[in-house]
Amino acid sequence: MSEIESGGRAAAIRAHMGRERQVLMRSHRCALSLVAAVVAALALAAGAAAQQRLTVINPDSAYPEGPSVVDGVLYYAEMGNDRVMRFDGKDNRQLWSRDGCGPTSVQPMGDGSLAVLCHREEVVTLITRDGRDVKVIDRDRDGGDFRDPNAAVSDGRGGIYFSSSGLFAPGARATGAILHLSSAGTLTREAEGIHYANGVAVSGDGRTLYASEHLGRRVFAYDIDAEGRLSNRRTFVNLDDLDAPDPDRTWELGPDGLAMAPDGNLVIAEYGAGHLLIVNGAGHLAATVNVPERYVTAAAFSADGRRLFITAPASLVSPNSGAVYAIDYPVPSTP
Repeated sequence: MSEIESGGRAAAIRAHMGRERQVLMRSHRCALSLVAAVVAALALAAGAAAQQRLTVINPDSAYPEGPSVVDGVLYYAEMGNDRVMRFDGKDNRQLWSRDGCGPTSVQPMGDGSLAVLCHREEVVTLITRDGRDVKVIDRDRDGGDFRDPNAAVSDGRGGIYFSSSGLFAPGARATGAILHLSSAGTLTREAEGIHYANGVAVSGDGRTLYASEHLGRRVFAYDIDAEGRLSNRRTFVNLDDLDAPDPDRTWELGPDGLAMAPDGNLVIAEYGAGHLLIVNGAGHLAATVNVPERYVTAAAFSADGRRLFITAPASLVSPNSGAVYAIDYPVPSTP
């Protein structure tokens, strides 16, 4: 065999081996892509399944709102039945009721009582944990009243912040406010000019208050000073930046109840959209939890922070329908 023939054959062999390597590499890449696609699909399926693993707490709740967990017991309001409910992990029982109250939130006070916001009566009623009336508050420190109290949150000091919403209607003026009821029983007006104030939440360090501007489709953030006063309002997140554009969106869709997660994420109940939006500290979407009812109002965490309790009316106009759910918190913890 000549050197030319030998060199040509060697080149041919090298070329053939190169083609085989290319085929093998392409096959390897395809296999890796297929594995990645399968893993991604499984992850998406797992996420979707997690969102659907709702445990029904109460399948027939009359416009449920404003849940809170106190010493392992879930309390929530039924606006349609003018009552506060108590769920101990086994049974739903009526704790308290008053005709005309229209309760929308139940929150603990530092003295052991529960603060019930009576949306229709426009008062705050303090009750014991066995359902006895303690006090009714209908004026702030300066003698002013408050319109349509809606959502409340513990201030971490034995008192609560709560929203005074104003009129819920297209074209309504921005008359919503945030009030503070201290542990000593002093009620002060802390923020105003909100286009239907709704859900409120306090950061884990107690230095920031978040408040829903429902008709503006925004969530505001405020600084909380050492005396509990609010200042420095700014927009934390605009729901139009989180939701896909929808030309058919109706006016009532917006941020309702808020809940602060132990990991620092903020849970936003989007009323009319049938889901919870979970956003991180930068205002970016971390997860979505879907529920069957469109008019989801609020959520609250279990004592260990692993479960979310969700209140979800089924209708904008019917006060006698809705459900209460529980679900595992869907955002994985980071080491």
